[in-house]
Amino acid sequence: MGSSAERVTEELRRDVLGGFFPPGTRLTETALVDRYGTSRVPVREALRALAGEGFVELRPNAGARVAQVPVDDLTDLYSVRCVVEEITAGRCARRVAAGETAVVEELTEIVEAGFASLDSDDPVLGAELNSRFHGTVARLSGSRSMTLVLRRVSEQIQWAYATTVPQQGHRAWTEHRRVVAAIATGDEAKAGLAMVRHVETSRRGFARR
Repeated sequence: MGSSAERVTEELRRDVLGGFFPPGTRLTETALVDRYGTSRVPVREALRALAGEGFVELRPNAGARVAQVPVDDLTDLYSVRCVVEEITAGRCARRVAAGETAVVEELTEIVEAGFASLDSDDPVLGAELNSRFHGTVARLSGSRSMTLVLRRVSEQIQWAYATTVPQQGHRAWTEHRRVVAAIATGDEAKAGLAMVRHVETSRRGFARR
C-alpha cells in the first residue's frame, strides 16, 4: 500500500471510529476523493483495507457502506480489554513508584483535554481523546504486546463509544481522572482496580443501550 493510500486509510478509519460516518452511511468514491484530497486509487485501497478490518462493507453493484457496530462481540471485547488494562494501569503505577512522575503528568494532560472537549460538541474529538487516554496508559506501561492487543480491541469499542459520547462523556472522563489518581499513588493493585472498575462501568453502559 502506497503512502497516499495509507494516509487515506488512517483518516477514513478515524472518521468511521469517531462517528463522522455513522454505521450504514454510503461511502462514494467521489465524496471521499473530495474529503481527503486524493485520487480514486488510494480511496479504493483504503476501502478494501477497512473492509478487511470489518469497518466497511463492499457489496457488488451497491458500492461501499459503513458496517454496523458489532454489538454482539462487545461482551467478549470488554473481557479482553479488562484484563489487558488492569495490567497496563498497574505497570504505570509501578513506574510512578520508581519515581517517574512524568507518567502522571502526561495522562493528566489528556484528561484535562477530554473534559475540555465536552464543551466542543465534537464526538470525533471526544472519541479520539478517549482512545488516546487508554492507548497512552498502555504505551507508558512499557508493554509492547499489551499495547498491540489493546489497540485492536479498543478500535472496535471506540466505534461503539462514539455513538454514546454525549451520554457517557462526563462520566468517562471523571473515571479517567480517578484512574490517574490511582496510578499517581504508585500502588499497582489500586491502579489496576481503578481501571477495571472504569472498564466495567463502560461495559454496563453499553449493555443498557
